[in-house]
Amino acid sequence: MKYLRTRILEVLYPAPDHALLRFSAEPPIFAEPGEFVMVYGGWGAHPVLPRAFSLVESGRIGSILVKAIGPGTDWLAAMQKDHELAVFGPLGRGFDVDPEKTPVLVAGGVGVAPLLFLAERLAASGRRAIFLYGARSENDLPLAEDIAGVAELIVTTENGAVGEQGLITRPLQRVLAEHPGCQVYSCGPEGMLEAVAEVAAAAEAPCQVCLEAPMACGLGTCKGCAVMTTGGSYKYVCLDGPVFPAPEIYGTAP
Repeated sequence: MKYLRTRILEVLYPAPDHALLRFSAEPPIFAEPGEFVMVYGGWGAHPVLPRAFSLVESGRIGSILVKAIGPGTDWLAAMQKDHELAVFGPLGRGFDVDPEKTPVLVAGGVGVAPLLFLAERLAASGRRAIFLYGARSENDLPLAEDIAGVAELIVTTENGAVGEQGLITRPLQRVLAEHPGCQVYSCGPEGMLEAVAEVAAAAEAPCQVCLEAPMACGLGTCKGCAVMTTGGSYKYVCLDGPVFPAPEIYGTAP
């Protein structure tokens, strides 16, 4: 891990209120899909804490996906080419990929970030994942076009504007029934993760979930990202995760 002052190479806007920040990293940030960086902003006295963002890509060029929902993310989304961005990482534990099982990736909203990274890594090794992407509306599907280039994409929206209407769990049930020997990897809202874990368990498919949690350091010092496991112990999303076996968090097992 390292602390870097990077330079913004370009800012893309893949959906309303979303910005993809691509930055130069020297020395390079070598990360695995699911790992993250802490981003230090120039947003002033409030908020003062850095923010955790999953990496969408790593190496000499890194990128993060930002949804503008408050002072810090508004500041990040407004960045321009050649601005400096301070990052610390890579941090955490990423996805543990089983080369013998069909990869099924399930994303909700900005949870697409680490899963696109994973899909691209799989595609580079000759494996094309099945990628299920759910959102409330067409405005909440950033990077869908990028996914379609590296994976078999299935989209759902709650309002039915794009893809199938409804929740992502319905096509997930279908995919797991049609493709025995799958492993599920998921990132998104808490309710979605729990539902995905339940569907995967019912289909006897191993499942890993990438959690989001408030944190101030990314190193296990601030204790802000502690989560209780089904065994009654606490683990830290920053150190022990952010990727966990789903049964460890939700108590469901194939």
